[in-house]
Amino acid sequence: MPDEIYRKIEAQVLDGATSLDLIGYGEPLLAKNFEKIFEDCLKRNIEVHTTTNGILLKNDALLEKIVRGGMRLCLSIDGARAETFEFVRPHIKWSWMIEILERIKKCREVFQNEPKAKNFLLRFNFVAMRQNIGDLPELVRLADKYGARAIFVMTLAGVEEPASSASWREKMSEQPLKNSPELVSPAFLQALALAARAGIDLNVPPSFRSLIFEGAERRRGVAGRIKYYTRMIKTGLLYAKRKGAAKTVRKVFESLRFANDIAIQKCFYPWNDAYFAANGDVFPCCVVVEKMGNLNAQDWREIWNGLPYRNLRRTIHGWNPTAVCRYCGFAPGINGGDERRYAKYFSKFQRENISLEAPNINFSEGFYPLEKKPDGSPSHRWMSKRGCLLLRPKKGAQFLRLLINPRCFDDLNPGLCRINGGAPHYFDNTCEDINIPIGDVSGDCIEINIEMEKTYQAVNDARDLALPVRGVQYLFA
Repeated sequence: MPDEIYRKIEAQVLDGATSLDLIGYGEPLLAKNFEKIFEDCLKRNIEVHTTTNGILLKNDALLEKIVRGGMRLCLSIDGARAETFEFVRPHIKWSWMIEILERIKKCREVFQNEPKAKNFLLRFNFVAMRQNIGDLPELVRLADKYGARAIFVMTLAGVEEPASSASWREKMSEQPLKNSPELVSPAFLQALALAARAGIDLNVPPSFRSLIFEGAERRRGVAGRIKYYTRMIKTGLLYAKRKGAAKTVRKVFESLRFANDIAIQKCFYPWNDAYFAANGDVFPCCVVVEKMGNLNAQDWREIWNGLPYRNLRRTIHGWNPTAVCRYCGFAPGINGGDERRYAKYFSKFQRENISLEAPNINFSEGFYPLEKKPDGSPSHRWMSKRGCLLLRPKKGAQFLRLLINPRCFDDLNPGLCRINGGAPHYFDNTCEDINIPIGDVSGDCIEINIEMEKTYQAVNDARDLALPVRGVQYLFA
């Protein structure tokens, strides 16, 4: 990160921060200003975290500074044996990682009585896959031996992404555990029991919970269902032992609260955090690619209170999260690490298309005449900044889905709709559809009023254009 960008963060953000993660798309300890930023945070009593592969911790002076400064240090350890660890990280020897752990342990013992060193915390990151999931219990033992107080388990994501290299996809194509309860269940049950005894916080990705309960039986037959609920009770008791009864009860009620909604859990990033890229771009987290602003052109308050952030906050827990959040595979995100959850939720609904020319649908005020394809079939209807859609309710329909052409002008355009004058449902134009709940609507007519933040003008077109609707569907449970 150039010094001029960091200075803006220091001047506008650091004095109001309580914690800071020194991370990036790469190894953070390679950053030339790593120690300088760390020292600036220590002066302000900001809690500092970093995640590292550990290679550069052979530098005794750096390790001493990290321990004495009370950093929250996370080591990426994707295995507990040479065969598994070196499969995931072929450029690091397992013996090297053990040496790093020994160095950390000795350094902590030397400085353990210093005030800030008492705040030093070690945890492990573990990306779970078929190759290494069996090592999880042994990793808990390793954590206990070297003083790591938490293990954060993450699901393997990005294998199918086009940006992945061919060699990566070939190596990792069989590694995701989404269909392997027979591997996930025994490893996690043993690891959870060991972690509870050792006082280690072992994170379970929400997308893995059902796999743990299902086991090899996959909930089939009477015996499979009995084992399913037995495992559920067992893991609940282990959670209560570690977290306490009060937190366990809150967790149960939270899961019930979200059981019939899109989000599996709340995501607090849009309110609590920001991710500053080296070029000054600001993002809400390290996953969302929708830029909130840039420090070269705006000050921090303008970005934090700007339209992109406001849109993210009002859509993320509704029926229409922005595109990246809908398919987020980040464990703390709304899908709990399961990037397919949003699609799976709506896949259970049957769809009935409504023609844009149908007599029972009325694109009234704010909509322009129907545009057609070269073959004469309906193409789409443009809407100006505000529009009204009228149609008859259909028995059993739970949602009305508007199919739209996303980002026609390559710009974020937030919007909202009200059903029969009710509470607003927020959305934006980053997605291909807008899902509007109509299951509880009564009466002979559904009136949907839509309003967008911005309008645009196309070349040689004097109309104010905001939203192109290319299709309408009823969704039935």
